Order: sequence, then structure tokens, then C-alpha cells
Amino acid sequence: MRRMRIPALLSTALALLLLASTGCDGGTGDPPTGGGNNSGEPLAGLTAITVEPADQVLVIEAGQTPASLSYRATGTFADGKTRDISSEVRFSVDNTFIGGFSGSTFTTYKNQGGVTTVSALAGTVRGTTRVSVKLQASVKDPASPTAPDNASALFAGPASTTRKPDLVYPNDGVLMPPNMRGAELHFLPGTSNTLFELAFQNAVTDLKVYLRCTLPMNGGCIYRPDDNTWLWLAQTNRGGEPVTVTLRGTDDSGTQVGTAASLSLSFSRDDLTGGLYYWTTSNGSAIMRFDFKSASQTTGEKFAGPEVAGGECIGCHALSRDGKKLVAEASGQNSGRIVLMDVGSKTPLVPYNQGAASPDKSIFESWNPDGSQYVGVYADTGATDFNLMLFDGNTGKKTQSLPGTGSGTHPANHPDWSLDGQKIAFVSVGVKGTNQRFGKGAIQMVNRTSAGWSAPVTLVPAVEGKNRYYPALSPDNTFLLYDESTCPSGNFVKDCNADSDPSARLFAVKAEAGATPIELARANAPGKRDTGTGLTNSFPKWAPFLYQRTREPGSRLQWFTFSSTRKYGLRNPPPAGTGDENTSGTLLWIAAVDPDKVALGQDPSYPALVLPIQDISTSNHIAQWTKEVVPVIR
Repeated sequence: MRRMRIPALLSTALALLLLASTGCDGGTGDPPTGGGNNSGEPLAGLTAITVEPADQVLVIEAGQTPASLSYRATGTFADGKTRDISSEVRFSVDNTFIGGFSGSTFTTYKNQGGVTTVSALAGTVRGTTRVSVKLQASVKDPASPTAPDNASALFAGPASTTRKPDLVYPNDGVLMPPNMRGAELHFLPGTSNTLFELAFQNAVTDLKVYLRCTLPMNGGCIYRPDDNTWLWLAQTNRGGEPVTVTLRGTDDSGTQVGTAASLSLSFSRDDLTGGLYYWTTSNGSAIMRFDFKSASQTTGEKFAGPEVAGGECIGCHALSRDGKKLVAEASGQNSGRIVLMDVGSKTPLVPYNQGAASPDKSIFESWNPDGSQYVGVYADTGATDFNLMLFDGNTGKKTQSLPGTGSGTHPANHPDWSLDGQKIAFVSVGVKGTNQRFGKGAIQMVNRTSAGWSAPVTLVPAVEGKNRYYPALSPDNTFLLYDESTCPSGNFVKDCNADSDPSARLFAVKAEAGATPIELARANAPGKRDTGTGLTNSFPKWAPFLYQRTREPGSRLQWFTFSSTRKYGLRNPPPAGTGDENTSGTLLWIAAVDPDKVALGQDPSYPALVLPIQDISTSNHIAQWTKEVVPVIR
């Protein structure tokens, strides 16, 4: 068998640094990106450039020796003559992740494949061709030291249907950010299999990993790629074509071989960025946070808990876009008491629960773009204003009520302020209960005008037997996501009261009256181990950026998170938190959306995957995003 030497693992800090940076080259000994006499200055009479050799494929063994290729540029001039101008043009590649030029010689990196355009430029005249760098490797999983050295040879036996393993997580067609640390693949091993071959393959990838069932779970196995393997896979396919994942199983004698149905996964071009603050309601209630730009953080850390609210439960939080301020409710329903905090010092901007000195009551807040105001609602005990209310972002005092947005019988709820500051989406409650639990919601929106705020516009009307809630305006401000749950009877019962409803499903709708809702069928879809569709897909929240899906200009992408009681592959959902109506707890999931498909009336979503940065033993909700995480300095 031909088998490459397994390179020493990158240090965790270095690996995470590479994964966290869109400027990562994935290799060492970076080649220059220009130099020599190749100035690229205009050449008199030059009309065209031909670059050769055309459309080449270079193969590299991951972590081994880079590949090199010399190019020739032939110029065609106005008089019809041609000549070699290789020493006069400037050679370059548009995908600098995979290599670069020194003179007319292109040299790859060691740890990353991909596809790029090769250009030869003289003045404004450019000639191009393409080159593909195919990364290949055959390695033992470092967590499987007992896997035999001749593992690949053991998969030459006859096929067996009884030995067929089964890939159960993630779902087929999933899209991942390249810096998704801690991603897992889950599978059922098949009968009598003790050795597995996991292959990742496409035009630029031929990566095979040999492994044992090193992390057994509920009758199956969990595989976590090591730093090197993830680096090779994610960086090579950043913004590229789907990777086909194939799993085969056999025993240590290679008696027979079973092959699972394959799945595909892809990687976005851009890393996931920003900060995430989420609420955990089990094993001690707290607001947790994670910084996606960090090179060292691997899991969420506690930011604040009952200690900032006089020992009372704190949650239902909202962060200003710049991450500098936090507003959160304390003590649950019928309270409305607010913690308004400076994140950098982790201290209250105003005293908590000190009467007139404290913020005015509200529940469910959302900040304007510059953090000077937040919008909130309050329809619980003692309420007198059932409209959308605007509050000063430094004092928490109400500065304005938006008339016509709510009433004592149909209060406003669940506000969401757009990133451009021009829209506020909210719920018009049809059957009043509390802000946390109500029935027959409709999705409405107000627009900022030169005269103030407009009258409400209905985007998704109230209907019998349904509840619609938790609107979330997209980062490009053109559409929103929302939840819809179905009532087993009536309009306001436990399983459709907007609080952990099992039937909750995610929809998108353009931010305009009369638009047709679109179900996010792929994001809503259960995994192989789920039974039924009651997955409590709830509380969608956007990462506050526009991303690029591929290297092609104009390929847009957006990410959102939501909570769900679905199974994390082989893992069961966590226990429910204190006071939860649902018998199961929820984990945070993330899914990509192609915003351009919303305009076409098509499902814009990709299959969802678990956010691996959370504590999966706790019930986690309300993942609120910021553009950056502000460090705490005391």
C-alpha cells in the first residue's frame, strides 16, 4: 500500500489561528507572489496573451513537498507577429490560498488544494488559464493508534450488505463555515466492522482517513477530525465544489467490506465571524458567549448570571450591534425588570431594581444600529403601554411609544430592529397571555419615514390554529425569518403558545405586504435519528454580516442560528431547563441561507448543523449575535 507519513499535529493554537483567518494559506514556506524581471509593464502593439500550459492539474501529498509548474506567455501583436513574453508579463493567481508565483514559476503550498485562475498581465492586456491543485492523503486518525498500518489494503475484500455502515450526521448537503471548530461526523458501524475508511473526495480532494470507533455513542460512533485533517479539508474546499463523503467498514482481516450511502458537504468561502451570546437554562442559568475571531477559544464561556440581577434568573437578552451593551430581563414572566449593562466593564449602566432609578419595564428587546436606543415591549402584570416602545440605550428610560402597534387585547411582542435601522418587525398578538406565552400571532412591520414611523404593515396574517412569532430581519434588510407552530386544538394551548412549541417550524418572507411565505424545508428537516417532525425549531437569529458563498463575485450567503430539540446525530437532546414546557431541552443549530433564492420564491436554506462551541449537556436558547466580542476589563 502507498501510505504517506502522518505529519505531526499542528499545535492547537496554530491550527485554530489558521482556521480562524481568511488569509490562511494552510502551508509553510510560502512562495513569493511576484518578483524577478516580470514587471507587467505595457508592451507596444500587444493585443493578446496566451498562457501555457493550459488547464493543468497538480497533485500534492498533504504536508509533503509542494508542486511547481513553469508557465509560458506568448504575446500576439498588432502586426500579427507572436513572441515569448514570459519574462515581461506579471504572473499571478486569484486564489492566493493555494500558492503563488516567483517569476513564471507557480509553486503550491503543502497543505491546501483548490482551483485558481492563472493570469499573465502586461499593461491592460491579460491572458488566463486555470490550474487545479489536488490534495491527496491517506492517514490514520490520531485517535485510532491501533488501526493497522496496512489499513487501506484491508478494504479490497468482497462487498457485503450486512456490513453496510450508515452516516447519520450531518444531513446530506450541509454547508459549513471553514472555521467551524469541533465539527463531528456520526455513523452506525454496521455488523462486525472494527475498521473504517472515511473518504472525502472531489476534483481537488482525495483524502482518506482510517479509524476505529473511538467515541461510541448510543450504538454508533463519532468521528472528530484532528487539526491537520480539518485544515486540509476545509481550506482546500473553501468556497469550492461539494465534497462527497463515503464511509466503508470491514474487520481487521478485511473479510468483507460494507459501504454506506454517501453524503455531500460544502464549505463557504468566508469564515463565520462576530460574537455569539446565548442563554443556557439548565445546570445553572447564565448568559454564555463565544468569539468566532478568537484563535484559542473552543467553547462558550460564562458572561453573566444571577449575580448581576440580585440573584434572580437573567435571560431573554439582546446585544447592541457593536457588542458594547447588553439588555436582559430578570426574574421571568410578569416582571419586566431590566439589567442594562456595559459589556466591557461588566457593570450596570444604571442600578438594577431600584425603582425610578432603574430602567423602565420591558421584555424582548432589540437594538438600533448605533446602540443609542433599543425597542422593547411589555404586556404583563402592571402594563399600561402595549405598543412598541423605544428606550434610551444608556438609561433604559422610555423615550417613545409607536402608536397603533399594540393594544390591551392585541399587544405588540417580539420586536426586531433591522441592521439599517429603517424597519422594526414584530408580532401582533391575537390571543393575549403573557409576552412569553400567547396565541394566534401575526407578523407585522413598521418603517421609518421622514415623519417618524409608519403605521404597521402586515407581512404574515394571523390564521386559525396557527401561531406566528419570533421575526428576525435579514442582514440585507430585504426579508425576515419567523416561527410558525400548529395548535393541536384552539388558538392558545400549551403546544402552540410560542414557548418551546414542538411543532415550531421556520419560514422566510420578503419584507413587504402580500409576499408569500417560504418554508425553510432543508433547515427544518429532521436528521436520520429523529422520529417525526416535532423538533421545536425556534428563535431564529442572524449573524450580522453578509458573506460570500463561493469565489465567484455576487455569490451571497447569510448565517442564522436557532434552537431545536432534534437529536445531535447519535446524541440525544439535553434535559429541559427549569420551567421549560417541553420535555426535552434544546441545542443551538446553525444553517446557511442564500438570500437571492428568497426573491425567487425558493427554499433558501441549507441543512442545519449543531454549533459545536456550546456545552451540549445544557439546554441552550436565544443565540444573539454581535459584530464583535468586547473583552471584559475591570
